[in-house]
Amino acid sequence: MDVPTNKRAVKTDDLSFDYGFCTHTGRRRHNQDEVLVPSVTGTSNGFDKLFAIADGMGGHPGDGIASLMACDRLSVFDKRYNQNKGRQKPADIGHRLVETVIRTDRAIRLRGLSGYNLGDMGTTLSCLIITKTHSVISHVGDSRIYRLRNGHLSCLTVDHTFVQDMVFEGQVDPEIAHLHPLRHMLTRAVGTGEPLEWVDTRIDELKSIDCFLLCTDGLYKAVAERDILDLLAERSDAADTATELIAKALKNGARDNITAVVVKIVINRHFLPRQS
Repeated sequence: MDVPTNKRAVKTDDLSFDYGFCTHTGRRRHNQDEVLVPSVTGTSNGFDKLFAIADGMGGHPGDGIASLMACDRLSVFDKRYNQNKGRQKPADIGHRLVETVIRTDRAIRLRGLSGYNLGDMGTTLSCLIITKTHSVISHVGDSRIYRLRNGHLSCLTVDHTFVQDMVFEGQVDPEIAHLHPLRHMLTRAVGTGEPLEWVDTRIDELKSIDCFLLCTDGLYKAVAERDILDLLAERSDAADTATELIAKALKNGARDNITAVVVKIVINRHFLPRQS
């Protein structure tokens, strides 16, 4: 078994948290997953941190390019946003993030039209911004963002797949949806031939005990949510937790690229809202 690739970053400021990520090719030849995490040495406006995960759609030659472009575009957004010293409301942050995702979709489609054998390249894209008081999410595709709070694991995103649509319509039992032959087919992605018309957004009040996981489908299709909950609940640092999640997926026979980004909020009662 290969040893998962792991990179760790820990940052402490007015809003303190621990974060880290781990990625592995699984049984694929190449890793088309990309991540974006805050720089340890980079400057920021003191509060807001952007995390993102992108999974190039398998089977297309340019999908590694698509996922890389998506994270690069978000990195530019993050730098420009953090140069703005004025504080913004979470709704305004979410609106600007959605605009960036829409522009990223356009840029990837144009790149696909200009390069040989790059047509229809695309990627999932799930983004999480941690502000002083809120979490802000934008999401396209079937990567996921989970949150552990008070011992309960919640998936904060909805998979944009044909099978998930059939689950909503009552045509497929959610308990066996993961076995459906169309489970890999996306209804929405960033950068494919069809322009992206809608980006899911979600804004929640942040609690001091929150723990977030951004992951590609290679992880959650190989690791049961009960096991994800147990690993996130351990008192390991975020980088070690990410590594343990990838190791669990590999042990369970994961074939796809696997990536996990873990963000653990550190209790700071002065800055965070009280637990309700």
